[in-house]
Amino acid sequence: MTPTPDSTELTYGSYLKVPELLSLQQCRSTDPETGDPEHDETLFIIIHQVYELWFKQLLHELDAIVELLDTDQLGAARHHLKRVLKILKTLVGQVDILETMTPVEFASFREFLA
Repeated sequence: MTPTPDSTELTYGSYLKVPELLSLQQCRSTDPETGDPEHDETLFIIIHQVYELWFKQLLHELDAIVELLDTDQLGAARHHLKRVLKILKTLVGQVDILETMTPVEFASFREFLA
């Protein structure tokens, strides 16, 4: 692998842009008692952002599958299809996490959503 001309050392955090990623959860609500964002709004944002990342990966996998099928690489296409199924199962599993939020907790920030 050829090093990049960037003079900074590549780390796990810089490669994945962890600081930028963790700054993307911008709550809009305010708890009237504390002035802080409603607690479960962060969960709502993160679950949905993770969904969007998985959707991006699904599209990436499906594009690869189409190319592989076009060139009769059925074994490789099957491998990517298995990955798609695992991702879809993961997405379904994430609903379990979202369901830990009660209707009252969701209502505490619902009005701030467009």
